[in-house]
Amino acid sequence: MNNDELKQCQAAIHELIETQDYENALPVIYSVLENYPNDAATLHFLGYIWLVTGKEAFAYQLVRRALQEAPKNHAIWVTFGRAAHELGLYSEALNCFMKAAEINPDYALAYSNASATLVQLSDWDAVIKSANMALECNPNDLNAQLNISHAYLAKGQWRDGWKHWGKSLGCKFRKEWTYGEEPRWDGSHGKNLVVYGEQGLGDEIFYASCLNDAITVSESVVIDCDPKLAGLFKRSFPDAQVYGTRREAYPDWIADTEIDARCAIGGLPEFFRNKDKDFPKKPYLVADPERRIMWRALFDSWGKKVLGFTTHGGTKLTNEKGRKLTHEDLSAIFGLDYEFVCLDYKVESKIAGVHYFDWATQSNDYDDTAALIAELDVVVGINTTALHCAAAMGVKTICLVPKYHQWRYAYPSMLWYSTMRLVRQDDKTWEDTIKYVAKNIL
Repeated sequence: MNNDELKQCQAAIHELIETQDYENALPVIYSVLENYPNDAATLHFLGYIWLVTGKEAFAYQLVRRALQEAPKNHAIWVTFGRAAHELGLYSEALNCFMKAAEINPDYALAYSNASATLVQLSDWDAVIKSANMALECNPNDLNAQLNISHAYLAKGQWRDGWKHWGKSLGCKFRKEWTYGEEPRWDGSHGKNLVVYGEQGLGDEIFYASCLNDAITVSESVVIDCDPKLAGLFKRSFPDAQVYGTRREAYPDWIADTEIDARCAIGGLPEFFRNKDKDFPKKPYLVADPERRIMWRALFDSWGKKVLGFTTHGGTKLTNEKGRKLTHEDLSAIFGLDYEFVCLDYKVESKIAGVHYFDWATQSNDYDDTAALIAELDVVVGINTTALHCAAAMGVKTICLVPKYHQWRYAYPSMLWYSTMRLVRQDDKTWEDTIKYVAKNIL
């Protein structure tokens, strides 16, 4: 393979990566490396593929090797920073992004990725500064729009936050859905509106706070939600048409539905939540009354108040490591005079004396979980779907907020719900934080 052939192969690899055709890119990469094992660009290509396919540790090592061959390549520095970020090496990631910006001060991705790392560190002022630098270089950087929206929302600057949040729609973390040629909703009244779910179950429940607002100002509303939420949403929003089809490419109901506009469920607050007083704090989810009767009968037979708890939540991208409690962390609560029910979706090991109802907490119908939660006296735990569901139904909820947290837990109080209290870890251990809850709140 001569130099001209190398360039042709690299151009082909780049095109395959741009179209996310990694399966066909890899054989070309391996062929090039057999002839040029120290080629920085090709090493970078391979590291990038490993990064975006969930092999962050391999990507980290490979891209570091590429930097040995090309230490002044700003793009490779950014990929190295992204790998460090995915591994939770946030200080190293920031150093990589700043190195890329030093080499090329006009490289938007350096600042945009730095702002994403700063979001993970809940450093909201620094997020705004870094994201603005990215947007100065590239006003169309959707991830910078997303990150700066998090910072403004964390600070309670709702109008600015939702403006940037709306501009972020279509980025990696906020997929846009279309049903035909209908436009995005601009808040106009009297429309036939489709509201579609995005992100996870907890996000759909959280933003469902705004669905009644949308129903009030619209001619009609279709809610295209996660199939697990269909029953719960049908009961809670009887004036809308609800379909659990958000994961279907061509749902049947489209053929018989007039659609004037569409809106991601996370886009609704832009029109209804721009001041603190705009948050009604009223329960808006309604659990199945028959299933509630079943749980009520069981709990009454125990003769004690019943406390539901969660021990973990999130993913690598949402501080999974910081959102995890051990059995020892919870020991102060287990010493109280309650019966205890675990609400975790996944259970790694069971605790003696705790009740587990896997058929309800792991059900494909979240109505099973919601009915259980609705009859609890209190819910305590790491921020996760079960806590949002509890608060959305008006159940007393104590949310344990890790030191590094998402924007929605940064404001002094949780304006979305009247019954959720935020208890912050700050620089304490989880064990000490929970001792405080057991002694002063429960």
